[in-house]
Amino acid sequence: MAKLKYILLLTAFLQLRSSYSQDKREFYFAIGLFTSAHSQLVTYAFITKLGDNIINAQVVRADRFMYTALGHWPNPQLNPERINLFEKYQVDSCFLLMNESGTKVVGYYDRPFWDLWKIRFYEHPFEYDLMGWSKGQYSPSVPQKNFLRKEYGINNITLDYFYGDTLFKLLRDVQDPAWVDSYKNASIDTTSGP
Repeated sequence: MAKLKYILLLTAFLQLRSSYSQDKREFYFAIGLFTSAHSQLVTYAFITKLGDNIINAQVVRADRFMYTALGHWPNPQLNPERINLFEKYQVDSCFLLMNESGTKVVGYYDRPFWDLWKIRFYEHPFEYDLMGWSKGQYSPSVPQKNFLRKEYGINNITLDYFYGDTLFKLLRDVQDPAWVDSYKNASIDTTSGP
């Protein structure tokens, strides 16, 4: 009988602990400027944070990321209301494509994502005639790294994800020619803003 009480008490404690930690978890859309198994220049992911720590990063296909962020596909943790997050965060040039009659989704348009590789690379790693914004061949220069750290909290462009508000800020910024110029010409002085 005492053993059964102990098991029930332990089970109740673990369920309480589990539900408490579930309440503290936060879910985010994220992108990384590193290649993974899919051999693309942008890695799309859904990340889970517990406190200040990323405890899970689920790499997903670009279409799953986009359709979920656009509110077309459901995701109870990331976009439970199925709203267009690009519209909410004022990111231009990301929208669903409809058929001629406007009754069926046939794709999506995601212009800001096309240039993200330029943040990391001096020239496109597969198409050598395309130039990036980075001053380093495979990663940004030290001043550019400081720029990314200051503006987006990115310490290592080959490992860290852009996520949450900073992701949407980045997607707005890469469409701004003044931002592109500031990034390309980042100086050693990190006390002044772009």
